[in-house]
Amino acid sequence: MLKDIVIQTLMQVQNDCSSLTQHAYPTVHNRGMDNRHLASLVERSLTSVASRYQTSVTTETFEVYPSADNASTPFRRFTTDLGSVWLIPDSLKSANRFHRHNLIKTVSLWKAEFNFAIQPNDCLVLVCDHWLSRISSSQQLLDWWLNRFPDDFSEYAQQGILLSPSETQKLDKLLAPLQLSPCYKSHAHPIKKDGGNTPIKRYVHLYAIYECV
Repeated sequence: MLKDIVIQTLMQVQNDCSSLTQHAYPTVHNRGMDNRHLASLVERSLTSVASRYQTSVTTETFEVYPSADNASTPFRRFTTDLGSVWLIPDSLKSANRFHRHNLIKTVSLWKAEFNFAIQPNDCLVLVCDHWLSRISSSQQLLDWWLNRFPDDFSEYAQQGILLSPSETQKLDKLLAPLQLSPCYKSHAHPIKKDGGNTPIKRYVHLYAIYECV
């Protein structure tokens, strides 16, 4: 049940992002979305979806870096009577090894810091955004995240975007030692061309749910 709620939440986030980017296109185009914006989108959607299941949600922030300001952290724990959803958003300004390593490091620190509170069947949710570029690490990002290329591979080429196989260990394999089992992966392109229905493939949102085992 908890996974169903979270999957529906991420699907609603995709729709909400499409509406948001229409109104905030210049900001998103220049910098991508702020991590706290990503967290807020998930929080609103999760609360809405959970209410349809007559499930209440309690939200609290958490921090994995001791020197960080907990008041401004984008990390969230959503507690329900079905279990907890732990959210780690990350706006990937670059897809290079350093930034991908930082994402894995953040998850590792979270697991070590909150292992006492994490229960079996809790969900870890990763939400990222990125502007695809001609840099090889960026071209490899979708395969690194999804373990495959998107079904509409040819549409990326039509928009001048090259996708390449990942040359490094993929996300699932890097998180496997932390006893995190992947149960949902998705991606979306919330910005549409000229307000129409054709997505701008260069800007991508990445979603993942891992079950704690």
